[in-house]
Formats: sequence, structure tokens, C-alpha cells
Amino acid sequence: MRPQYVLKCVRSYIHLDVRPPTLSGMSTAKKYDVALSFAGEDRSYVEMVADGLRAMGITVFYDTFEKSDLWGKNLYDHLIEVYQKSAQYTVIFISKHYRDKVWTNHERRAAQARALNESYDYILPARFDDTEIEGLLPTVGYIDLRRHSPHEVCILLCQKLGRDPLKSKAHAVPSPRSPSAHGTATFNYSSFNGRFRIGEALYEFETKWTKASNTTIYCYTDAPSLRGGALAPRGATLTDITDAALLDFTSRVRTPEKGRFVVVQNTNGFYAALQIIDIKDDTRGDPADELTFRY
Repeated sequence: MRPQYVLKCVRSYIHLDVRPPTLSGMSTAKKYDVALSFAGEDRSYVEMVADGLRAMGITVFYDTFEKSDLWGKNLYDHLIEVYQKSAQYTVIFISKHYRDKVWTNHERRAAQARALNESYDYILPARFDDTEIEGLLPTVGYIDLRRHSPHEVCILLCQKLGRDPLKSKAHAVPSPRSPSAHGTATFNYSSFNGRFRIGEALYEFETKWTKASNTTIYCYTDAPSLRGGALAPRGATLTDITDAALLDFTSRVRTPEKGRFVVVQNTNGFYAALQIIDIKDDTRGDPADELTFRY
């Protein structure tokens, strides 16, 4: 039988009943607190872990966060450097996909080479399924991802690092997102500080909204990924917005009404046009504060 961790509910968060290693049992300070090794098929779950860790102030190696740095590098050598030398811990997200991929096995071997020289548990296994992984003993404690949310994994990692997860603000969580390049988004603008993300990588825009009425809403440019926001002329259609750079981006907040387009520019210089479709206001008879926009 595999040894099991005992999970206890403590002050509304999950507590892993193991003590973090002392500083004397660890290597010197590393560039990353945690490196994540995973198969592409499992990215949707792992990305939520990566976003959550970053929101908690944990430095994390996650490939999407490193795109510009990885560009042009010899990835074979660079990943050895990351998983063997640059992180305090490596989490391997085990699945049948992980076992079968060339690059995940390369990352795993680099991490295992590091683990041989450490006096603490450098590799932290997290399982999507019961796939056996070369070199990983069945007696090694693991986290069962079928029973843990990405947020719970973040809390456990905080505790493993000796950090108090309650020291971060309750609102320091990643905002919900729609990664597609176009679509329709509906969300409660009174949650997550009114923030909602669309797109990904260079084309990611984190929008922020607050209550105005059930016919208008405030749109802010406060998110770090946004450079500015502007309103398209009343009655304009998407095809009328031929040059977004000509719009007025000089105000921090805009107040679009239903049917109107608000145009946002991110810090990579790209634009997104968002048309307000519907606004619900719980102070005016609606069951919740809800915004729907098309982008």
C-alpha cells in the first residue's frame, strides 16, 4: 500500500501534515520556487496552478510565462538547467500523456539527477492517474489531482515552501479567463475585483469592470496587462473601427452602454474590441451583477 498524506481542514484551507525542510537541508536560493513539468494534454489544469502560484507571490517556471526568454535558446540544455539547478522544487504532473512524451521524460530525468544530490524531497509528484513513471518509486508520497483543485495544490505548495497561504490577500487569485481569440464572455463583475481575461500570451487582455447601472458599466485600465482603453463612436459597428490608434485612450475609466464598443490596448501593443451585450445589476432587480460582452 502507498503511504497516504493526512489532510486536515484548518482555518478554511487544506493543511498538509508534513513539515517543510529546514534551510540547512536545502540548496542555496534558486531562481524559481517551483518548476512545473507536465504534458501538453494536461495544460488546462496546470495553467490554473501556475496562475494561482504567481498570484500568491510564488516564483514559478511555467513555459507560457517564459516565451520570450525561451525564444532562440537550446531547449535541450536550458531545460536541464531549469529542472536540475534553477528551482527549489519540481512538481511533475503524472499522467499517461506525461509518460509517453519525449520532452517530459527529458525534464523528469534532469529533476531526478538533482534529487540524487539533495537531502530533501526535491521532486513532488502530482497524479492525474495511476500511470507508472520510470525511476519514481511507488512508495513516494503524492497528491491525487482527482481529489484536489488547482487552488488546493497552490496552498499545499505554499506550505511545502514554508509560506503561510493566509498572508496573501483573499482577492489575490487569478481572474477567470476565456483563452480564445474571439467569443462571448459572461461573468459576475462583483467577483475577482471585477476582472476577466480574454485571449492568451501576447494577445491576453485583463479587463476590469465595476457597477454603474443596468444600462451602462465602468471599464478600467488598471490591470497590468492593459495600456489603455477607448470608446468607439456611438452606433459604430466593428467594421467601422478601421484604425483603433485614432481613438482617445487618455482616460483610465470608460463608461460604455449596451451595444457600444470599448476598445482596449494591451502592453504588447495589440487591440481588442469588446461590444457590451447585456448588463445585470442586483440593485435594480436582477439576481446578480452580470456582464456579457462579445469580443
